[in-house]
Amino acid sequence: MRILCARYAHLGLITALRRYPELRGEAVIVGGAPELRLPVIAASAAARAAGVQPGQPLRQAQQLCPRAAFVPLDSGAMAQQRDSLCASLHQLSPAVEVGEEESLCDLSGSHVAYADEAGWASAAARRLCASLDAEPPAVGVAGSRFVARMAARASQPGRIRRVQRGSEAAFLAPLPLDVLPIEASIAARLAAFGLDCIGAVAALSPADLQRQFGAGGIDLHRLARGEDAGGIHPDPGLRVWSERLVFDGSIGDLETLLRAAQQCVEALGGRLLAAGLAAGEVGVALELEEGRAITEAVVPAAPLGNGAEAWTAMFGLLGGMQLPGPVAAVRVLVTRLAPVGGRQADLLRPGDGARETILVAAQRLRLRFGDAVVRRPVLAVDPGDLPERRFTWESPAVAASR
Repeated sequence: MRILCARYAHLGLITALRRYPELRGEAVIVGGAPELRLPVIAASAAARAAGVQPGQPLRQAQQLCPRAAFVPLDSGAMAQQRDSLCASLHQLSPAVEVGEEESLCDLSGSHVAYADEAGWASAAARRLCASLDAEPPAVGVAGSRFVARMAARASQPGRIRRVQRGSEAAFLAPLPLDVLPIEASIAARLAAFGLDCIGAVAALSPADLQRQFGAGGIDLHRLARGEDAGGIHPDPGLRVWSERLVFDGSIGDLETLLRAAQQCVEALGGRLLAAGLAAGEVGVALELEEGRAITEAVVPAAPLGNGAEAWTAMFGLLGGMQLPGPVAAVRVLVTRLAPVGGRQADLLRPGDGARETILVAAQRLRLRFGDAVVRRPVLAVDPGDLPERRFTWESPAVAASR
């Protein structure tokens, strides 16, 4: 496995500066007004230079940097930015994890559009830079999650630090123990033994570490040698996508409600297809005339990756709901979002064989592995008597040139 890690400014700060461009270059603190008893979410470089750190109380940050501008966190804009980054990186990598200050993606294997890993990594960095509209990210590439993150920290904005295969342990050796993602009690015990760097921990035998820390000692040894198997952890499940339609006057008939819900489902299905994501749960909220709302949700047997699949689940969900009164608005939600699994399109099941699904899958295969991996059947003019001669296979590029 080869993993790319890109570090950038906090998405809360990026969206705040996009909203208030006049604050670029100034001391900016994201979290809210200083009189609120809330922590600092993010701080610009000028604010950090004054001693402001994320997690500090806002009032303490004001004392450290009285000239700073305090702005609230726009959670909606930050979620949209994460979705945009995820969709953008999915065009280059099959597995993506997007966080508030860093993104990871899988660079294992090869990509037909880029000659080597360096070119592939540069393309991912350029895609991130264009999506963020901020300072270029610092990028690291290595054979494990932990080493890639450390390589990104050792890199500089606009630079890529690559750790070659087999040199992970040597790269980690001089780093201090406090960068290890381990419990504070374990780090304290390691320091008490006189170990002052990761290389000293890696020099110990796995058996010694296991005697001291139990089963976690083996994991610690692998981590110190850069052999952790963490991989990519896509975690978009906490995000919720929704579409809401407000009626021109309250309605009480199921047919109108179904048409409105279908319109919302089609919009969400288009977003899922564009982002290469599938929903593990779909729900509906009916906002009643008197102000309250009734909600229902269902977890389908398989993730929903397009509008046809989502509509099948939604139709069954609405069919079992009882309308207690006139409905003023309908809202459809999809959650537990995750990258679409690598399955072949099933032409016998409704939804999987939809034209747009097949076209998107074919385009991704062509971008990753080249035109040669995608073929389309063409009926033969004179097939003869043999069934296997009834059609031939040709490249879509050849068919398009005719």
